[in-house]
Amino acid sequence: MRNISNIILCSLLLAACSKPADVLFPDPDFASVKLSSTSAVISEDGGEKAVFVATNREEWDVQCVEDWLDISIDGNKITVYVDENPGKDSRLAVLDVVAGTKPDVAKARLKVLQKGAATIDLSAGGTANCYIAPTNASCRFDASLKGNGADDGNTFYVGYHGLEITDASYADLAWESTFDADKTRSTKIISGSPVYSQEEQAVYFSTGEIQGNAVISIHDAEGEILWSWHIWVSDVPVKTSKGKGLEWMDRNLGALTNDPEDIANRGMLYQWGRKDPFLPSPVAYCEVPFHTYDADGNLLETEEEYNTIQTQIEQARIVLNRSNTQTGDGIMDWEYLSVAPVALQAPGNIEYSVQNPTTLLGCRTDIPIGEYVFDWYLQQDLVGRNGTLQQSQSGLWGDAKAGTSYKTIFDPCPPGYVVPPRGAFDEIPDGYACTYVDREWERNSYGWTWKGGNGDYFPSTGNLDVSGLMGETSEKMLYWTAETFGSGANGFGKAGMLFVAFNEVYYGIYPILDETEAAAWYSYGARCFAAPIRCVKE
Repeated sequence: MRNISNIILCSLLLAACSKPADVLFPDPDFASVKLSSTSAVISEDGGEKAVFVATNREEWDVQCVEDWLDISIDGNKITVYVDENPGKDSRLAVLDVVAGTKPDVAKARLKVLQKGAATIDLSAGGTANCYIAPTNASCRFDASLKGNGADDGNTFYVGYHGLEITDASYADLAWESTFDADKTRSTKIISGSPVYSQEEQAVYFSTGEIQGNAVISIHDAEGEILWSWHIWVSDVPVKTSKGKGLEWMDRNLGALTNDPEDIANRGMLYQWGRKDPFLPSPVAYCEVPFHTYDADGNLLETEEEYNTIQTQIEQARIVLNRSNTQTGDGIMDWEYLSVAPVALQAPGNIEYSVQNPTTLLGCRTDIPIGEYVFDWYLQQDLVGRNGTLQQSQSGLWGDAKAGTSYKTIFDPCPPGYVVPPRGAFDEIPDGYACTYVDREWERNSYGWTWKGGNGDYFPSTGNLDVSGLMGETSEKMLYWTAETFGSGANGFGKAGMLFVAFNEVYYGIYPILDETEAAAWYSYGARCFAAPIRCVKE
């Protein structure tokens, strides 16, 4: 290490900047300090990085508790020096630049990360919105492109905002969570802070000792989120099995297992067409009674039996269906009960959804629409249809091109995988909103086994309904595909879903055949739902 006389444990008392305070800050009443960069990434071979300081106080110092880096000061320039990294993993130091004296103090933070020889490039096989990483690992991924950098599903988003991520300033941890109610364990999924390298346009981070899920976001200098990525931390390699001509993951997207009794099998929940995950209930599985029906959907219970069973069902639902608000050491909070805004131009609410990855966009709006709404992606009609709203007819997850499916920049699956395509569970005959597939499924513990497909188990994870409420945990299964359906009461704002109704399994959408009965937004297939995904190979 260099022997620099003005460094004592990385804490320095430094002189004024090269520019006078009244030039840097017209209003010097309160202490202020800014850095030319908030992060620095240095090679495993060592090197140096310079950062410039602007402050309106004559006295400021740099505080750091790490001893593997040295610092020198020249006017308002801080230079960080690092020798070769002796370990395989990356290492992180946090430097605080503090200006002023108490109580009038301002602070700016500089994150310095030195790469390790064992750093895993998660995007080496292609960019995506989700990456699988092991525990206790040093990782990086390309943060120059949105998703896979390919297509936006004909939403006009690319035309307005492009595929490249520009003006990124820093990275942060949005949230982290594991599959239990112990919030202390949820702080150990991502270790330390992610660091954005402006030179490489890449994000570096380290995983902790606990398996789980997290989201890392990158921001511009003003703090606005430009994009975010799901980090799926699992030590068990993902395998595949074949069914219906596709290769299916052996668990839900974000799950740690496919054990029928383990809540870690739930994985994450997704609003149809969005790339960012939401959390399932943190409560353990338990039995929920169910009503019995005949083949025509007629109830096979007396009134007294029905009331008794219904009371038991409602009591179980209160326990099971709990919103999950775990954030670990993340900077963001969850917002499940939200009102979807209405963008006045294409691509509707997509830009808002990118900037707010922890906000569930409900079907409710503050603008009268005069038509049944199932979609979070709303856009006011500018053509002149009396100010009504347009809903998504595009293939946000790749179902827009003449019956074919493809991966879009909003697809939530990791590299090499995609949301199941049109007809993944079965084909929908013309004129039908769903098809009966119960003969291929067998009830098994807290879910169903696809005996007519890949033979795997699909748990009853629960879902977030169109109002943002958790429901149906341990009761029913809802799984998304990329398939979209038509307009009006027969499916406007809906997408293809595997679901259970009257204790039987269907694929498609649950139709509302009579618009006069559509008093709420509720119906299976509504794109406002947040439900799990079982990804398939591209």
